[in-house]
Amino acid sequence: MDWMFVLKLFVALLVVLGAIAVVLGLPGTFLGWLGLVIFSFATRFAEISGWTLLGTFVGCLLVELSDNLLSGVLVKKFGASRGSMLMAWVGGLGGAMVGGFVGGFGGFLGSALFGVIGAFAGSYAAVYFWERNRHKRPHSDAARAALGTVLGRLLGMIVKLGWIGWLLSLVW
Repeated sequence: MDWMFVLKLFVALLVVLGAIAVVLGLPGTFLGWLGLVIFSFATRFAEISGWTLLGTFVGCLLVELSDNLLSGVLVKKFGASRGSMLMAWVGGLGGAMVGGFVGGFGGFLGSALFGVIGAFAGSYAAVYFWERNRHKRPHSDAARAALGTVLGRLLGMIVKLGWIGWLLSLVW
């Protein structure tokens, strides 16, 4: 087997792990970027230059920042409180773990699918209960705030997954 193919498969594995981290609400773009760094060093910068690495690192920072900004704008637009962002992250991470565990009985695909569903359900539930109990908001306002938080998280996730896909395309 060609070593270059194995190297590209390793980078693809890091990118997939980065994408999973993004779904869990973690900064997975940097894991994809790490794959790019390993590939560059292994090929002695023949295919990807140091300048490209620097540019893509700055891109990762900007994408991670834009994720938070997009989420923040939608949270504010839908009337959620500041604490809702943290609750969305905590609820999303917890929901992803519970969903992944439950879906694990259906194998890898079930675990991945239920993990994603659990992440969004956990975010929604955490923000809803935060807004209802902590801020004493009526059902409709809490539901609207929770929806805005989930939509912001989804939009940020789409941006980050697109970036990770582009990083992978640099290698292949």
